[in-house]
Amino acid sequence: MKLAFVTMVWRDYWLLEKWVTHNAQYVDKRALYVLNHGGDPRIDEIAAGCNVIHIPREELTIDLDRRRWDLLGGVTNGLLAFYDRVVCTDVDELIVYTGQGSLQEHLEASQADTIALSPVGLNLIPSEGEVDLSQGVLNAHPQAILSAKYTKPCIVRSRVVYTIGGHGLVRGRFTIDPELLLFHLHYVTPDYAQRMAERQEIVAQSKAHNAQSGQPADVGKRFWINWSDPAMIREKEFGHFARATEVPVEQGFAECARLLQAAVRTDGKKVVVDHSQMAKEPRRVVIPQSLRSRL
Repeated sequence: MKLAFVTMVWRDYWLLEKWVTHNAQYVDKRALYVLNHGGDPRIDEIAAGCNVIHIPREELTIDLDRRRWDLLGGVTNGLLAFYDRVVCTDVDELIVYTGQGSLQEHLEASQADTIALSPVGLNLIPSEGEVDLSQGVLNAHPQAILSAKYTKPCIVRSRVVYTIGGHGLVRGRFTIDPELLLFHLHYVTPDYAQRMAERQEIVAQSKAHNAQSGQPADVGKRFWINWSDPAMIREKEFGHFARATEVPVEQGFAECARLLQAAVRTDGKKVVVDHSQMAKEPRRVVIPQSLRSRL
């Protein structure tokens, strides 16, 4: 079983270091593909030994995210000519396999009649007060909300077309695997405030570029809302977490996978886990002690 990992990164140095270190436990660094958006030398340093591809960053177009995921999908599909499976995630998303044996053995044994597997998506919620990250992210932040958005069909076995953000597939079915977890580290990064300020700059720059173009696109009020108004998105997610029902996971994440699979919806050509469905009755988990050393 030949396995590769792909991500695209701009700055996010702390997260990239985590991504490289974590995924290097599964494969040789040469099977880690890092798309360096802008050719930042520090990214090259952190990803030394990986396959690093420089992507130009002269213009921040209004459709930047669509272009980015078209590129990530294209690289993923191209690598399938040389690998049996390709894992494509954002740099703040890390996969943990909870079963017996190796991740490769598990993927090879998986015969699901789908083009991609999705881990159970877990959006980590920061603990209150000061935390010590020296003992690992999950020891510092062991609580998470069960997330439709981050239940992503990221482990690919045949050609895919990703929705923007990689949260779903276009004309493609996927299966949610209870022995695979995807941890979203967005809210627990030590440089969270700086990251959000930088991304608000991206929104402003892309809007300015659009306004100066010959045929500016119509930009709605919710354009890149997760970056343009991160405080509102964060407050909403934390609100869901506060009213969520806890799902016991000491014996595994089968119930989590069942709940998410029941929320899979087809919206036109897109197949996604329906966030609005999960938000009606949100669920939360406490990461078992046995898994906290994994990240």
